[in-house]
Parts: sequence; C-alpha cells; structure tokens
Amino acid sequence: MQKPSNAQGTRDFGPEVMRKRDFILQSIRQVFVRYGFEPLETPALENLSMLTGKYGDEGDKLLYKIRSNKEIVNEVPADKASEIKSLFPDRWIPGESKLGLRYDLTVPFARFVVQHRNDITFPFRRYQIQPVWRADRPQKGRFREFTQCDADCIGSTSLLHEADLIQIYNEAFTAIGLTNAVVKMNHRKFLEALVDELQLDFPVGKFTSTLDKLDKIGEDGVMKELVGYGVDEAKCKQLFSIIGNAELTTANLHTFAKAFNNNTIAQEAINDLEAVLRYLGDSQLNIRVELDLSLARGLDYYTGCIFEAVVPNSGMGSISGGGRYDNLTGVFGLNDVSGVGISFGIDRIYEILEADHIWPENLHTNATVLICHFDEASQLYGVGVAAELRAAGLQSVVYSENKRINKQFDYANKIGVRHVIVIGESEMESGSLTLKDLVLGEQANLSVQEIITKLTE
Repeated sequence: MQKPSNAQGTRDFGPEVMRKRDFILQSIRQVFVRYGFEPLETPALENLSMLTGKYGDEGDKLLYKIRSNKEIVNEVPADKASEIKSLFPDRWIPGESKLGLRYDLTVPFARFVVQHRNDITFPFRRYQIQPVWRADRPQKGRFREFTQCDADCIGSTSLLHEADLIQIYNEAFTAIGLTNAVVKMNHRKFLEALVDELQLDFPVGKFTSTLDKLDKIGEDGVMKELVGYGVDEAKCKQLFSIIGNAELTTANLHTFAKAFNNNTIAQEAINDLEAVLRYLGDSQLNIRVELDLSLARGLDYYTGCIFEAVVPNSGMGSISGGGRYDNLTGVFGLNDVSGVGISFGIDRIYEILEADHIWPENLHTNATVLICHFDEASQLYGVGVAAELRAAGLQSVVYSENKRINKQFDYANKIGVRHVIVIGESEMESGSLTLKDLVLGEQANLSVQEIITKLTE
C-alpha cells in the first residue's frame, strides 16, 4: 500500500496552525477594510494566454500549465495527425496547454478590471486573499502553493495611494507584532537612470532582473552576470558606488540626486517620492521605511514606486512586495489605467512569528465549550444548553459518545479546550451547571445565562 504524502512544496494545516494563520489573515484584512478596500476572488484557473509574458522570462518558467485533455491529433492537420499516429501508434499525446494555475493575484485582477470595466467605479480598491502556484524549487520560506494577501487601487495616478500603502504596512505589521519590519522602497525611474548613467546597451528589464538577484548571489554574482552581458567591469563598480539605502527622507532623496549627477530621469523618481512624503506628513510610524536603490522587483509590469518588506535577521527573504503599474491592463485592451498595490506573503510571515513565538495567548486554546454528561438524559439536556450558548455567539459542542466522564475530560485536554460544562442528574434538576476551567483548575456552579455572561465578558 502506498504511503500517503503531500505533493512537494505543499502542506496541510491542522486546527492549531489554522488558528494562527487566521490571526494573520484577519489582522491584515481588518486593515484593508479600514482603508476602504473591497473583497474580490478570481478563479484558480486562468487562460494560459492571460498569464504568459506578464512576469518576465524567469516568471514564465515557473507557470504551472494544465495538460490538455484533448489529443494532439485532433488539433493538427490530417497529414500531421497521420504522421504522429504512425510514429506513436500506442501513445496518447496531449494537445497544446491552454490553461494555467494563477501565478499571482495582480494579473488576474487586471484581467478582471478589463472584463468588468463597465460594472466597477474608478478608482477601484480591492483586496484579495487566495492561494497561488509557482513551479519553484521548494526551500525554507518558498513553496509551490502559498497564500497571497493583496490590496490594489486601480484607476488613479495619485501618489496618495502609495502613502496609504505605507500606512497599511505600518498598521498591519503592528497588529501582528512585527514592528521590527522594514519597508524598502525604490522607483523604476531610478533603475532607468542607472542604465542611462552607466550607458548600458541593453534593455532596462534585463538589468533589473539581474539586479533583483543581488540578495541571492551578492555583488560578485551580479557583477559576473553583467560582465557576461558585455558591461565593462568599471561600470559595474560605478553601479555599486551609486546604489545604497537610507531612511526615506527628503534630505536623503537630495543626497541620492547628487549621486545621480541630477539626472533628469532620476529627478522624476525624486519628485514622486517627495510627494509620497508630503502625503504621509507627520505620521508616526512604528516601522522603518527605507529608500533602497538596489531594490528591483523583477516583475516586468512595474513602472513607478516599488515596495518590499523584510524582517531583519529572520532568515527569510521578503515578506511583502508590490508597486505601481501603469500599463498592465493595456495588454488586455484597456489603456491608460494606472494601478498600485502590495501583496503580503502569509506563509513567510507565519514562519517568522512561529520561530520567534510572537502569538497572542488565546490562539493556543480551543475556544469551544465542551459539554460533558453522564448518561443519555444528561446528553440530551446538554443539546439544549449548547443551542443557548451558540445563540449567544459561543462555540459549543456536546460530547457525542457514551463514555466515562474522565474519558471526556481526556478528550477536552487533547483538543485544547479550556472550558467544559458537566451535566448530571442534580444539574438538570437545579439548572445550576458545573463550569470547569481546565487551565486554571477552577470550577463554579452557574446557570446557563451566568455561564454566557462569564464567558463573553
């Protein structure tokens, strides 16, 4: 018999893990809602033509393609079909893949906006929390199936939205206990200015995809790759003398402007980032926001401000990223619609919180009230008690088996229940039920209403 196992790069989540994941998701969702974002879901399956070419060459390699359920001989001319049958008489060869699993939530969102542009009002703010799939090599913090948690605003070029996203980062990371998180910002115009200043003779996209590997292969690796493209080694050294990081302030922006010799392309980035700072005003942030000129975000569709969030010394890569995209809906036929958004990597956030034990105490306890009994009559009485508790908003379940009371307590301890109600003949006669707190080792005789009051206060 085959031993059951998970597909590589995927995981199961039991109740204890799900309570922790729900804490992260609910914390972030509440922030999204406070900032006026509305919920959206899109299908796991997308037409492959909608996905291909949106994520750069590296991203296209990681797309999961769904094998066609039609045989290739039904999709080619008759002479080709006969040739295939003669060469492979006993093989079933699938036709062209036309479907794929979504790689992220941004491209499907852009597709949705174009399809439903007559049904939505711009600017349109949406949040989306769903799994995505990438044919990546599984490793620490990197999975083939994982959950993204996105917020995007589309249909506006105002940099107020970038300022809102920084505030969202601040409130979300504060809510989940990651006030040591650092939000790194850059601007695509800075990257274009680097190509301009260094007089590099190849596309900006190739440069950014190489620079994006800096945290993985280091300066030497990036330099080796650029030299392989024909870039002079002296220019590479000049590149690393320009890029750096500092707190995002007006003074530091002016310092970077000097490093770029007041390049006109770089000045466009500085103007945008100064506008973001004006919108933030005197906001008191719990997290650090840095300007990092090495930040590239390898996805091809970004055009303006770009974001990446990290937790220093966590052993993880980025836990969030995003940016401004001016042309994404254009590939689907709707031009001149600018958008900006960010995406939280829930799985990496979970790993960091778990490693540092940064969880609220109540997540470790099953909130269900277990109703224990001595016989069929007290079990039936408990069904009515459970109904009253549920009507008051409390989780409740009646133990379903006819077992000794100590076995019922063992079950309560194993599933992590804190409160149990014990019902016997005397409790049914008096209406005063025994409420036990298994954590504190305390008990009291209370009416159903008194129990509700105690557990909801």
